[in-house]
Amino acid sequence: MALSPQAELVWQGRIHLGDEPGIHGNAAYSGLGVELPLTLDKTDPSAADTTTLVVRTRDVQTFQGYPGHLITVTAYVPDPGDPNHSVPTVLAAERLTSADDNVKEVEVDLSGLAFPAFLGVRVAVDTEVPPGLYDDFLLVRLSNSAADFAFVATFGFRA
Repeated sequence: MALSPQAELVWQGRIHLGDEPGIHGNAAYSGLGVELPLTLDKTDPSAADTTTLVVRTRDVQTFQGYPGHLITVTAYVPDPGDPNHSVPTVLAAERLTSADDNVKEVEVDLSGLAFPAFLGVRVAVDTEVPPGLYDDFLLVRLSNSAADFAFVATFGFRA
């Protein structure tokens, strides 16, 4: 799928992931993973139940033979048995490697979700590589790309 020129910015910043704090001194260091919360609203009830989340990074350099960094999109669905809890449900998972040239598009099927929907986009360092050789890179942007803006995203969980 090609990047849409109409992608909607959800979050932008500089988060350093990896095992060597200080490599990217002008970024917040998160360690081996980070999860960004977002709320999706459906603007067109007749539109398809899919959207594409676009994760942009800098300096990703993975080793051949390893799977790459894991990007996981999770929905936090209200627990029907306990309204004060939610049930995390994985909607999509992709791997980010050097071949992606610091851009990974993750198509997300939102079928069956109630809106607004609360999602977490987690980026985790590939830890199948031996410790000390983990890739250090920056997470710099999260965008939402839905046909005709059928889904609009807001950073954070908003009721």
